[in-house]
Amino acid sequence: MAEQVAETNYMSLLREAGLRTTPQRLAVVREVFRRNHPTASEVFETVRQQFPTIGLATVYNTLRSLTERGYVRELPFGDATRFDVNVTTHANLVCNRCGRIEDSSAANDLLEAMRSRIQQDTSFRPESQRVDIYGLCSACSAS
Repeated sequence: MAEQVAETNYMSLLREAGLRTTPQRLAVVREVFRRNHPTASEVFETVRQQFPTIGLATVYNTLRSLTERGYVRELPFGDATRFDVNVTTHANLVCNRCGRIEDSSAANDLLEAMRSRIQQDTSFRPESQRVDIYGLCSACSAS
């Protein structure tokens, strides 16, 4: 039942993004929301197993539309652009060894205070921020 609800939400998300609901696009959305900060190539390779004729352009166009509507956030890194489905205020914890990215809301109060203070003290109106904290994940620090 939960999977059925998710599929309905994914179809609504595609429609709200102005995209036709096709099985290929639905598979792209499903894969982005299932994975942890995937790249477009990772999404493409997985979806291509189910839909061998899907084009990389379909993946990129779907991700671009989702990003423009604010359903996912693009995270450019040196090696690749990743996509984050968590569009709320949070920090990205990036492992220097394995490259894993985890979301952390542990300092959200500080991030909100920073945005508020910037708006109060300057003429700048923050709309978003990105905070990446680099270190070692629990698995890498244990080994």
